[in-house]
Amino acid sequence: MNVSMKDAGTCRKTMTIEIPADKITEEREDTLKAYIKFANIPGFRKGKAPKHVVAAKYAKEIDQDLQERVLPKYYHEALQESELKVVNVVDATEVKIKAGEPVSFDVTVDIEPEFKLPKYTDIPVKEEKTEVTDVQVQEQIDSIRNQHANYEEVENKAIEAGDMGQLTYEATVDGTPLQDSIPEAKGIGSGAGYWVSADEHAFIPGMGEAIVGLNIGDKKEVEVTFPEDFMVKELAGVKAVYNVEVTAVRVRTLPEIDETFLSRLQVETEEALRSSIREQLEVQAENMALGQKHDQIVQYLVKKTKLDVPESVVKEQTRNVMYDIANQRMMMGATQEQIAEQQEEILKEAQERALENVKLRYIGLGIAAELEYEASEVEIDEEIATMAIRQRKDAQALRKEMEENDSLSSVGEQIRFNKALDYMVENAKIK
Repeated sequence: MNVSMKDAGTCRKTMTIEIPADKITEEREDTLKAYIKFANIPGFRKGKAPKHVVAAKYAKEIDQDLQERVLPKYYHEALQESELKVVNVVDATEVKIKAGEPVSFDVTVDIEPEFKLPKYTDIPVKEEKTEVTDVQVQEQIDSIRNQHANYEEVENKAIEAGDMGQLTYEATVDGTPLQDSIPEAKGIGSGAGYWVSADEHAFIPGMGEAIVGLNIGDKKEVEVTFPEDFMVKELAGVKAVYNVEVTAVRVRTLPEIDETFLSRLQVETEEALRSSIREQLEVQAENMALGQKHDQIVQYLVKKTKLDVPESVVKEQTRNVMYDIANQRMMMGATQEQIAEQQEEILKEAQERALENVKLRYIGLGIAAELEYEASEVEIDEEIATMAIRQRKDAQALRKEMEENDSLSSVGEQIRFNKALDYMVENAKIK
């Protein structure tokens, strides 16, 4: 077998593999012997039929077997000799093996990049000093009380911030009903019996603040400008006038911090509640500070490392990132039609993120290899268990799923990458 190699692009090689005629003859003979051994031909005992009879009866099957077995065999042998670190087979020429003739075929592969690692100690990192204040603790307690708030329907009371108003409303744009102008505004253009919170979280922008001070039976004209990032794309930037009438009011009452309330939160005293909240906020602050350090190190690594990456790997990552972006937008209210319209924008964002992700992966794993970091089976099992909790799956089922789709190795890679990242944080130059 003769193998020649040539560059075919960034991180890409084309191998030309030549198999001599005598090797093809040997492979055909070996295949024929296997068929003779198991062939069932009338008039002959199993394994005793003459070679030419078996060759004639199973000619098509022998040719197909030879075609499917020989080319991959010699490709893998050529790969071992070349010592290339292949990440993907990009292309392979289709050739027909003919008896007694040599075979030549090309295989184009993407390979891991070769590059110089950046200096990964004394990376300059700015550390933000964060302290949990009494004000933050109180804000958290207020938030918890708001989550446990009760709403009571009342009469003869104006809506205050945090209360709820039941509305009947109809919107127009330049005198034309909003839903006639923009059919996608269904439910937003008009409605009856809708409860709206008197705060900034109302589903119609600005409506929550606009109803503060109104009482049952009050009517009001509200001007609304939909933001550019509104979930219904067709309404982005649209100016509408809403004619609103309040039909009912619910007053929000917050629970007192008493024994009943503390019991619901499974704490004994207000002091214990404040202490627990402070601890949680401190952990959050530490995690946020660590995340900021990670971000700075990641940006440093990408900026300081010059490397080209395999195109096929970037394409694979781009598909994954596109799915993530689309899924995130749909969770925020975007429809499938809107996602389709945003496809070009999503693709561009995904390509940029994918390129950086792939670069960072090679850099991080390169550093992990230099530091001789490994991922133990225990660590892999622990990570899968954590993933299973997030995905609400059984850990063993998730592991089996990952084994079947060849993604289990990515767990070990992530563990090694994280170890390298932790090392760089510990050895960073804090400013």
